[in-house]
Amino acid sequence: MKTKIRILPLSMYIVFAAAAVFVSASPVLAASKKENAPRIAAVVVNGLYNVRERSVIAEMKSRRGALYDPAKITADIEALAAMGHFQNVEISFDPAYNVVTVDVVEKPFVRKVEFRGNKRFSRGRLLDEITVKEKEYLDKLSVMESEAKILTLYRDEGYADCSVETITSVDDENRVTVNFLVTEGNKILISDVFIRGTKVFNEKKIISLMKTRRKKVYKQDVVENDIKEIENFYKNRGWQEIAAGRPEIVFNEARTAMTVLLIISEGVRYRVGEVTFEGYTAATQKELKKLVALKKGRFYNDEKFQETLSSVQQLYSDKGYLRALARPEFAKDKETGKMDIVFHIDEGPVFYLGYVDVTGLTYTKEKVIRREVLLKEGDVFRMGTLRRSLEKIYNLGFLEFVEPEIRPTAQDNVVDLVINVAEGKPGILTAGAGYSSVDKLVGTLQVQHINLLGRAQRLNLMWEFGERKQNYEISWTEPWLLDRPMSFGFDIFNTERAREYGAIYSAYRELRKGGALRVGPRLSDLLSLLFSYSYEEIEIFDIASSAADLGITPSKSVTSSISSQIIRDSRDNVFDASRGSRNSLSIQYAGGVMGGDVNFVKTIGATSWHFLTFWKFVLSTNLRVGWIGAFEPSTGVPIYERFYVGGAETVRGYRYRGEIGPDEGGRAMMVANIEYKFPIIQERNRTVLQGAFFYDIGGAWREFGDIDYRAGTGENDLKSGVGFGIRFTTPVFPIRLDWGYGLNQKTGVDPSQFYFTIGQIF
Repeated sequence: MKTKIRILPLSMYIVFAAAAVFVSASPVLAASKKENAPRIAAVVVNGLYNVRERSVIAEMKSRRGALYDPAKITADIEALAAMGHFQNVEISFDPAYNVVTVDVVEKPFVRKVEFRGNKRFSRGRLLDEITVKEKEYLDKLSVMESEAKILTLYRDEGYADCSVETITSVDDENRVTVNFLVTEGNKILISDVFIRGTKVFNEKKIISLMKTRRKKVYKQDVVENDIKEIENFYKNRGWQEIAAGRPEIVFNEARTAMTVLLIISEGVRYRVGEVTFEGYTAATQKELKKLVALKKGRFYNDEKFQETLSSVQQLYSDKGYLRALARPEFAKDKETGKMDIVFHIDEGPVFYLGYVDVTGLTYTKEKVIRREVLLKEGDVFRMGTLRRSLEKIYNLGFLEFVEPEIRPTAQDNVVDLVINVAEGKPGILTAGAGYSSVDKLVGTLQVQHINLLGRAQRLNLMWEFGERKQNYEISWTEPWLLDRPMSFGFDIFNTERAREYGAIYSAYRELRKGGALRVGPRLSDLLSLLFSYSYEEIEIFDIASSAADLGITPSKSVTSSISSQIIRDSRDNVFDASRGSRNSLSIQYAGGVMGGDVNFVKTIGATSWHFLTFWKFVLSTNLRVGWIGAFEPSTGVPIYERFYVGGAETVRGYRYRGEIGPDEGGRAMMVANIEYKFPIIQERNRTVLQGAFFYDIGGAWREFGDIDYRAGTGENDLKSGVGFGIRFTTPVFPIRLDWGYGLNQKTGVDPSQFYFTIGQIF
């Protein structure tokens, strides 16, 4: 007697594998036991036309020479069904001859796809739309999907009466020709749109909210969006009960045009009364009241209502109440038009973190990701802490995407966290050229790696060269020294460039070479310190005769200094911030006990803020204030340490030196910038190219008391500039190309300046 396992016929060609094993007596029962199982003598496959026998056997575990096992037969059926080539699979075993027989019914193999009756769209266009493909196996589901796609394509073009019929013909080799018969019908456009039921707003105003208009094609999804727009328009102005029904459509006799009628029920316009909360224990009434965006006495606004609902939800999720619900109850008085709102809070349990797992890493060490996660196993699962953790992970710069997955566990109030990541390219070799009004033609060759050894170490080698500038830089940073939240790094540099002095374009050349050691302990998620020691040799040479007449002399000096800086950084994205701020205060002490030839103290304070206005349009502001003073035995601050305002980093529309403040530089500095950035090109939800409009204002002065707080052309006046630019916002190689126009340039001076720079302005 044969042992038979089969797969039932497929309904709608969706595979359901079912197996039934029939055993007669002790010999077959014994065969199920491994020690007495017979060896398969042969495997026979029947019913093949276009699938090769070896392809079938390759998917099976029951092969010639293997021990017969009913469990393997069941697995074989599932494997063959998963190939997607068969309508039916049946496997039987003959214990008399130890032969496994596979009987299959192949799906037809698509030889050709044809279209008939199509005039509006070409065969190629229709082939691109449908899921039935030539040289693939056919099933009824793909035929139905293809018909639906053809209908959608036609109806989106106005062919509302279009119909599609499919005819198939199968030859002796089970190869099928699929014919789609298209009846296009007339193209039907909207002749009129009428709105009924409006009392407050006229018909023209409502139609202006819609994309369904005269001479347009009727599209159901567009109509549904139009209805939402109309309802939102009313709800944000007090009509909380607004309802727009399904539109009525009337065709003309020739079915070449249609009229759309939309009936609206406005309801009563309500003002907000009392907004209260009930059922809360984890939050205070004061906390909840702060979240209410609706204003008492004003007309109901659904956007503000949804904002309130979302804020309450976020408050609770930030406290670990992941299942908290706020159910609104509206108490309406139609006579007075007053509406009280009660939010019933169902807090649910506090959730805790079980374990954290990281997936998707191939090069990066897992600890690099884990150490950025502020949630620890056993902690209350706070969504705000998770959001900040994801920002920190993304700010590493070498990940294409970061996606959290919260998984339930056997414990009702414990969840696990899986962080799915995809690594990008951490290293890059770039070569480029740019032009600026100051530095003229500038070339750049840079090698940068932001995930060295998979440990998030940063290495940067850069060479800039041009007519007025030669710069070599090497820098390296370890963000977690000895696996502690402390950065460590060094910089080596050698920079030579031509300098301006007043109206003298090339007054002298300045050579600075040296290095620095950096160490930066992080005090918290947002707060960090940075300490550094710097040693520089500075040479002033090749002085123009006109500059020598002004008192500039050749010199060589050494600056030995220590610096300390405190930084608070809450930006969501350090490469392209859309919210948050960065605030810093630094003090540099040179000379004195540190040695060297110059003695000074320099202090700089800076604050930048970023605001998301809508979508990915971001308003950014920046303010910097600085002061430098010398102490004995130095008699003054050297010109190469003073503040110079102008150029790509400060006030655009002016040269780097000579057009703002004293010719010899200032001991006081103040600069403010405003930028409005918007995306131009996006890739994988990341902006890679953006535009920016900006306004800059500031200056440099001998003393703060010299500041004249008005914009003008005088030496002590503030200088301002406007312009626009392009940003290539890659973490590894950010590039800015700006054009600035100086609003307070002196007469006869070109107010237009171009800047090509690497890095962010703030």
